[in-house]
Amino acid sequence: MQNPQNSNHFIFTDFIPAELHENKTWEIVYYVKNPFTEKLARKRNRVKPLKSITKRRNLARRMVMEINKRLQEGWNPFLEQNGTKELTKVADAAAIYLRNIGVEYKDKNLSLDTLRTYTSRIKIFLKYLDNNDLGQMFCYKLDRQLILKYLDWLRYEKKVSARTRDNHFTCIRTMCFWMMTKKYLTANPCEGIKKLNKNQKNRIVIPPVDREKIFAYFKQNNINYLVFCMTCYYCLVRRTELSKVKVGDLDLKNGTLFISAEDAKNNKSAHVTVPDILGSMLAEHIKKAKVTDYLFSNENYAPGPVRFLPNKSTSTWSSMRRKLGLDSRIKWYSLKDSGITDLITAGVPLIAVRDQARHHSIKQTDEYTPRSFKKANAEVQHSGVDFLKK
Repeated sequence: MQNPQNSNHFIFTDFIPAELHENKTWEIVYYVKNPFTEKLARKRNRVKPLKSITKRRNLARRMVMEINKRLQEGWNPFLEQNGTKELTKVADAAAIYLRNIGVEYKDKNLSLDTLRTYTSRIKIFLKYLDNNDLGQMFCYKLDRQLILKYLDWLRYEKKVSARTRDNHFTCIRTMCFWMMTKKYLTANPCEGIKKLNKNQKNRIVIPPVDREKIFAYFKQNNINYLVFCMTCYYCLVRRTELSKVKVGDLDLKNGTLFISAEDAKNNKSAHVTVPDILGSMLAEHIKKAKVTDYLFSNENYAPGPVRFLPNKSTSTWSSMRRKLGLDSRIKWYSLKDSGITDLITAGVPLIAVRDQARHHSIKQTDEYTPRSFKKANAEVQHSGVDFLKK
């Protein structure tokens, strides 16, 4: 047989069909591309001795046919030895991954925001592969250098922020970890790649003059959305959580709003306090509502039977901000940041603020404390300790 490494005929071939060699030892010889070296390599299968030459040739013929059939179907013995599925296309593995997280969302193990975010970012990655003639790429070719090129494309060609680049990286890394556990990859190619963003989350407290503009704007244009915003500010509840809360979860008599574990980001049930000033707004808001209605529905944020989509609330906020000419850094979540900061500066104990915000620790809550609000410890300040005196 011609040496495949020296043959131009086989340059673009993934395998050379099997054939029987009747030497001292009967062998079935074939060549298949080693995916780790990208070169054709010889594989051999021995044909066990039989008393009848005819029967031995029939056995060998069946073995040759089976091997060639499997080779044509994409089988690769190098990958089979590792027990992997690395000859699956990246796009096919990603489709299975997205289908799986869709099931997790239906079982309420993932939030709608998480599902949408991961789906969107994985699709952007797949489109990048497609645009670079890598749409048919097998999983074993998904390596660290390719992922770095993709991240550099996002950062320096698409000019996304360092935080956004890192968020895309998190989605890719999570998918690659899943691919590794499912044996589409033998190792996670994201290992060793570092995030770029070094800055802490930028928390914006809405200035008083802007608060007045925002309040007046929604009071005139959309009173239901104003109540929605004030519920975030006073109760420190996230938009996705608010999209799931029902009128029956509101107890104005006891001044609480119940957030169930299946709706909460931290997967824990809690009753948050409804301050008196918000209670009167909510009482008017639900005057004609049913207990089974969503507190803020798809009917322009009034109580109703269909929940609103969280993204819609952000676009409504952005539209207001443009019309009023407000700082683009003032986002909808600035309501929650402002509410936490205002409670702290008003002297509400950190533990009470922690419980209202449903933070996992006091340390997380303390991050909202303004620097100017933090005071020196009087006992340390006036202790009398002197380096020169004993």
